[in-house]
Amino acid sequence: MIKLKKYLTLLALAFALIVSGCSPQEQNEKMKQANKEEPVKTVNFELKKAEPGRLEQIYGLGYPGNDKGLYIASQEGIKIFSNGEWLEGNSQKHEYMGFQATHDGFIASGHPEKGSKLENPLGIVKSVDRGGTLEKLAFYGEGRFFFLGASFQSGAIYIINEVENSKIKPGVFLSEDKGENWEQVQLNGLDSDTLGMIAVHPKDNGIMAMSTKSGIFFSNDKGKNMNKLTDSIMSTALAFSEDYLYYSSVENNKVLFYKMDIHTLGSEQMNIPFLSYDNPITFIAVNHKDENTISFDTYLFDVYESADRGQNWKLVLKNGRIE
Repeated sequence: MIKLKKYLTLLALAFALIVSGCSPQEQNEKMKQANKEEPVKTVNFELKKAEPGRLEQIYGLGYPGNDKGLYIASQEGIKIFSNGEWLEGNSQKHEYMGFQATHDGFIASGHPEKGSKLENPLGIVKSVDRGGTLEKLAFYGEGRFFFLGASFQSGAIYIINEVENSKIKPGVFLSEDKGENWEQVQLNGLDSDTLGMIAVHPKDNGIMAMSTKSGIFFSNDKGKNMNKLTDSIMSTALAFSEDYLYYSSVENNKVLFYKMDIHTLGSEQMNIPFLSYDNPITFIAVNHKDENTISFDTYLFDVYESADRGQNWKLVLKNGRIE
């Protein structure tokens, strides 16, 4: 229970910072100029078999549309599970937070690896070559975003901004032009004292949802109006397919997994392997090239994958350990 409370604290962290407020950072011309530089390219970047070891953090997972395999964002860069084995890059082992798969690669935030010449924090970056090249989209050197959602097809980005920077104040914001411009999301009707994970529909930028300690909230107008879809449950993770919203919750000391039809809003519980109360689901991913394939990971870094829309599950990573 103590571990679970630590995890749920993360769900409330962003909102607490937004409410308390922070003094503005100075506008840094050097950082602004850095945002306009060419993408950072790594010479001789290539994938290799991942070294044995244990992941200490998982910050997201997904299926980029320009590659095969399940990507996991960790404290040591991107790990890829493909054809039954784990792969990793020979460099660019950055701490990628807020990881989101897109049709042409991935979007992430976080911090550069030790010894890197990149500014810390990374702001929001994008890669279309498995992490070998990083394009700086926004807030380079100014911020990191643990809570980030992106549309698979368009790459439209929703973020929870915790600290005022040179472009935006604390709050929830949306960019539909690769981070060039940001519009504050109104969240009318969000009757919750916490903010949490953000999911964005793979094709429709206007459809988004948020998991909170008070349940799932849904919008079809870019977050202007939010409608509560569930009872007041502790929801911990969520992800869209084209027709469904998959989400997980902790109810009556049980970890549960659901799918909801976004057209009818009908919801049904799905069968998953038993998870103890102190090991809730933290991220869910859908393969938008083949929506039969879905996956999730847990607080204790167990990763499960299904190739038949959740009828059967395979444990592909246990306790974060890559053998």
